[in-house]
Amino acid sequence: MVVSTRASAVDPGRWFRRFGASAGARRRLICFHHAGGGPSLFWEWPKHVAPHTEVWAVAIPGRETRVAERPLYRLDTLAMMLVDAMPLDLPFAFFGHSLGGVTAFEVARQLHERRLPLPQRLFVSACPAPQLCRREKSRATLSDAELLRTLDSFAATPKEILGHPEYLQMVLSVLRADFNLIDSYVVPEGSAFQLPITAYAGTTDTHITPTRILAWERWAMPGFTCRSFEGDHFYLNHQRTVLIGDLIARWSQDEAQKVARGHA
Repeated sequence: MVVSTRASAVDPGRWFRRFGASAGARRRLICFHHAGGGPSLFWEWPKHVAPHTEVWAVAIPGRETRVAERPLYRLDTLAMMLVDAMPLDLPFAFFGHSLGGVTAFEVARQLHERRLPLPQRLFVSACPAPQLCRREKSRATLSDAELLRTLDSFAATPKEILGHPEYLQMVLSVLRADFNLIDSYVVPEGSAFQLPITAYAGTTDTHITPTRILAWERWAMPGFTCRSFEGDHFYLNHQRTVLIGDLIARWSQDEAQKVARGHA
């Protein structure tokens, strides 16, 4: 008999924001944000999903409702805490953008390691495959000026923060921690699990090359799929409706095929 190992009495409301909660929900889309981001990235997503689908987003220390908490620097530690708090009462899928894609992968890997339910599909966006993440020098070590230039290269610098030094330092502190999560990540030796994966990318994203996206196939069951959308690293802000439509269609097709196999 397998006994799963999860921390007891962990409040999922602390680690997840619930958008579009429904008493009649039959499945749950759990979303993971990019470096420097927060769960509010996904607050409009329930408008674009079926009524029976809930949208939850990870809420990690250092931002939004948890701004007073110190951010985490190790991805395996963050994933362990998310697994401990993750609701497993409904079928679910993961969507992760940029850093969020690797975070979602490591959470799924730890779920597999503990023999807990897995996401029905992993959707990754603008994110290198996990075996390609580690950098010789973490971006957490960059100077403030270098970090701001990095942000500019992603077209992700909120101009209003530049005139508020204290707020700027808080943002940079969170960003350093988030960059270290991905830049220091190494897939544990011996990991060999696979799950259905769809990878998304922006056509003009200069940070994530096709090779780095297609390398996700190593972790995918047969039928790995990849689709690009017009736009840069943050294409999803402008392509939200079509992106979510594609995601939901693929997820629903998975479910229909599973039902068909059950009746075969």
